[in-house]
Amino acid sequence: MLPQTLLAQWHATPKEDTVAIVMPDGCRDLIMRTSQGEKPQWFISSLEDHTYTVSIQSGVFMKGFRLKPGARIDEQRLLASVQNQDYDDQGLCDRINSFSFLSRSVVEALDCLACDAESVACAAAELGVSQRSLQRLLFRETGRSPSYWMLLARVRQTARSMLEPFLQPPTLAETALMHGYADQAHMSREFKRWLNISPSKLRRGGEPFDQLNERGYG
Repeated sequence: MLPQTLLAQWHATPKEDTVAIVMPDGCRDLIMRTSQGEKPQWFISSLEDHTYTVSIQSGVFMKGFRLKPGARIDEQRLLASVQNQDYDDQGLCDRINSFSFLSRSVVEALDCLACDAESVACAAAELGVSQRSLQRLLFRETGRSPSYWMLLARVRQTARSMLEPFLQPPTLAETALMHGYADQAHMSREFKRWLNISPSKLRRGGEPFDQLNERGYG
């Protein structure tokens, strides 16, 4: 049985030394990394608010289990249960199911913040809770504020829209206004902060940005 917290699985084995770009997606992954003759090493990725790079040597095998945005993980027990073990995928799913949890109230809050919320205050009003209650809920369950989730969803949604094919694409200024930014300069600052790239460069596309279309938050 697949865990209710599991969003996707992935694996990678580069044929040559590579530097991978990792963009924030609102998810945490249980990741196994190993090379020939070595025991598997397990770790859990953190929630990021910026793009970073990872150096991976050729022949290193990596397998990941991406958890849904907002999933609460008992990190210590989950890592202890898989360290130096060689479970099959179902066994790993069982471990994830035992040591992670996703509450309905968190799902509703994150869905609301990702649906073009004008502000955290508007999202709280739509959810029928106070801003303080929303803040407490998300900090307790995710370690991040409502603003983090709202801004992350906005920048990811905006970036994906710019990678879509258009016969006559909107200007950057029009894109900024359509997605709730004050102006093009505001959007550019947010792109640089979260994705470490300008909107104009991202619009040209390329392999590093394909991950924006992978499953994640927003």
